[in-house]
Order: sequence, then C-alpha cells, then structure tokens
Amino acid sequence: MPVFNPVPAFNFNVFLFDAKPFSTSPAALATTLGGLAIGVGKTVLFGSFSEVSGLNAELEVEEYREGGLNRGSHKFTKWGKYAPLVLKRGVTFNTDLWDWYYQVLYGTKAPLRKNGVIILNDRGGVLEGGTGLPVNIPVLDRTPAAVWYFSNGLPSKLAGPGLNAKGNEIAIETLEIAHEWLVRLGPGMIPGVGDTLAAVGL
Repeated sequence: MPVFNPVPAFNFNVFLFDAKPFSTSPAALATTLGGLAIGVGKTVLFGSFSEVSGLNAELEVEEYREGGLNRGSHKFTKWGKYAPLVLKRGVTFNTDLWDWYYQVLYGTKAPLRKNGVIILNDRGGVLEGGTGLPVNIPVLDRTPAAVWYFSNGLPSKLAGPGLNAKGNEIAIETLEIAHEWLVRLGPGMIPGVGDTLAAVGL
C-alpha cells in the first residue's frame, strides 16, 4: 500500500486561511479542509508554491550544574521554538501575498494572522472512498501522506524576484511566515486516511 512507503517531496499543497480557533479532532479537520474549497477567495490563499522549507520544531533546553555531580549536568525543558516557514512560488498576476503583507503593516485594523495547512501527497491515486471531505476538492483527491498545521502566522518577510535580462529562469517570490506553533497531524486526523488504516487493521 503506497501510504506506508516514503514518498517524494515534490507533490504538495499549501493552504493559508484566516486564523481561527482550531480543533485537532478528525471531524473538525475535515470541516476545515472542506471549507477551503467553499471559501477560496480573499479569506483563503491557495498556494501553488514550488518550494516549502522550515517545517522544523526545536525544544529549548536549560542546563543546570549540580555541585558534586560530575557525570554531567541536568537538563530541563523551557519552551518550543519554530523556525519561520519559507514559501516560494513563481510570479503571476496574483498579489494576495503582498496584499496580506500590506494589511499587516499598514492596515487600520488588527494585523490579519493566518493559519495554514501543508499537505504532502503520495504519487498514488485517490484513497479508497475518496478523501472523506464534505465537498469534492480535486487537488486533495490524492493520498495525503503527511499533513502539517501551523498557527497564528504573520508575513515577516516578502522578497520579490531577482531580475536579470540575461537569464531565462522563472521569476520567484519568497514569503517568510513567523508563526507560534507547528504540529504534524497523525494519520487518524487526516480525512480518509484513518478509515483506510482501520480497514486494513492498523
């Protein structure tokens, strides 16, 4: 079964949407992802990104040296640290990322934060029975091998392409998102995957 094998990194989708309270229950996630298909517009930024990096989580550790204990120091947890997410995409007529940046920087209302879902898909076909979502999303009609969710993101950096009349490379713009936390969702929380795993007895 393809979902149990490592998958290549090129087949993925990114969704950015207005920050709202998030529940990690499977039903709530299905509703959230289903709502993306219904609400695509100013609220949801569907990213045809060519590259995503920064899916990292760190735990800051404090060291305490106890007198008379020479074998080593004690280690205590402090807090989690998350690197900025870096998203890259080709330049098109779409200005949604710049609009978001300027709303945060110059807007008269509170800065608009974004939550996001990053879905890594398998090359295989659709999960048996579809994705389990309340609406059909063609781009999600694949086997999602991994899903990451980040919360309360802000556009900390936005870089346009480097322009060079001598070359013929695609013009790429880069967005860095500073966020508060990142979690990888377990298989049971991915719509359609939990049912498939249960069907094969896992």
